[in-house]
Amino acid sequence: MLQSAIDELLASCDVDEDRQVILQEFAVLKDKLVSVRNAVENKVAVHNMLTEHYRTIAATRDTIAHLREQLKGELSAEAFSSLQSDLDSVRSHLMNVETRHPDMKALLSEAGITVRDRGTERVVDIKDNVKKLLSDIEHDEKKLKLCSQIRDLKFLLSGVSNSLNEISVVYLDDADTLRTAVRVSYLHVLILPFVTS
Repeated sequence: MLQSAIDELLASCDVDEDRQVILQEFAVLKDKLVSVRNAVENKVAVHNMLTEHYRTIAATRDTIAHLREQLKGELSAEAFSSLQSDLDSVRSHLMNVETRHPDMKALLSEAGITVRDRGTERVVDIKDNVKKLLSDIEHDEKKLKLCSQIRDLKFLLSGVSNSLNEISVVYLDDADTLRTAVRVSYLHVLILPFVTS
């Protein structure tokens, strides 16, 4: 559109010097427009990356909070598996953000954008945030595995306890039968001499 306006202006211009001035001004304007377009594209790319980053951070924090809440109660094997799957998913997203950090840093620099914390106005280091969340995930994953092992151990101990109760009942029944047999035999030994005499 701008090019067609310049072409019209050049067509109506009869003086070569005026044409040269128009072409020079147009070249400067064109360079500025390219620069503005690049800056806008960089800012859009940074915005998209930051939006994805903050969504990933929010999802990770939600998953960690959910995991910690769930670990307060009794969990089934399926619940443990689901929580582990959630942790694996957010870890994967965080690692993706971490690997793209150099590109994001370059785009931030090129776009002239500094990310600051709203509350403190200090510069936010995205890489440090990601590393801390990855550390939190690793810590919570260890807790999850420990709770799963405790649950499995509790299940095994419950099985052993049930088996011991069954064995106890069987042996008590046998002991009662043996005691009765011993009494009968003892009475038989005591009574037998009197009967034969």
